[in-house]
Amino acid sequence: MSRTRNIVSAAVLAGLAGGAADILTAFVIYRPAPPMRILQAVGSGLLGTASFQHGPGSAAVGLIAHFVIAIIFAAIFVAAALQAPVALRKPVLSGLLYGVVVYGVMNAIVVPLSMAAERTTPPDHMTALGLMAHAFFGVALSLVAARMLRKTAA
Repeated sequence: MSRTRNIVSAAVLAGLAGGAADILTAFVIYRPAPPMRILQAVGSGLLGTASFQHGPGSAAVGLIAHFVIAIIFAAIFVAAALQAPVALRKPVLSGLLYGVVVYGVMNAIVVPLSMAAERTTPPDHMTALGLMAHAFFGVALSLVAARMLRKTAA
């Protein structure tokens, strides 16, 4: 496999792993809301509040958007890790830190710029759970990226 193909594969698979860890954690954190409602909430970033009236279609939009964003964040991580290979040598630590950064970017930039309804400040325990979900995202992403890129970064 060529170096470029290995890097792209690492970003895609790391994004899928991180995205899966994050959305599955969200399904637990936000229960008893059903997964479709959670995915519609994600889809509301593109569709606005109308997302909640479109059933499985808007949930599918939310799922696709979630994984596209996860892959983009994974590509950023992979590019950074190739410049600073310590991230690949210490994937749990780098993943935890990256997850916190992603949480900040999502909540300070991405969500406010989206079509999603304006949110109130969440209670402290929900902020902590959101950070935890993003920590899982970062660790899953970095473990996959590290495994796939160790030879490429050397």
